Amino acid sequence: MNLDTKHRSLTKSELHLMNLLWDKGEATVNDLIEMMPEPRPAYTTALTVMRVLTKKGIVKATLQGKAHVYSPIMTREEYTQGFMEETRNTLFKGSFSALLSFFAERERLAADEVERIVALLRKNQKAPL
Repeated sequence: MNLDTKHRSLTKSELHLMNLLWDKGEATVNDLIEMMPEPRPAYTTALTVMRVLTKKGIVKATLQGKAHVYSPIMTREEYTQGFMEETRNTLFKGSFSALLSFFAERERLAADEVERIVALLRKNQKAPL
């Protein structure tokens, strides 16, 4: 994650609303609240989070009638890539191998999942094995 992306790190509340917005494409605050399970946050709480996301440059707000319609500027994939790069760089000293080993040692993967991961690694390797 570069410095521009780093300041866009999302809190748990921001990420929850962003996941809803990424799934929906665009939504008002009321739309987002309706998509949430009980207990739902107050309108003002969700509105505050959306305003913060707008200031961070993650979403844009377009006035339609009396309501703002929010839409993502940054895709889920762009955010995930930046987040994972930052995680790799800060927790695993930049090592992809260390990051992958961390999960490989803790997860029980089905054989087909392992085969899919190995195929991706082979496809993206720098030199043939």
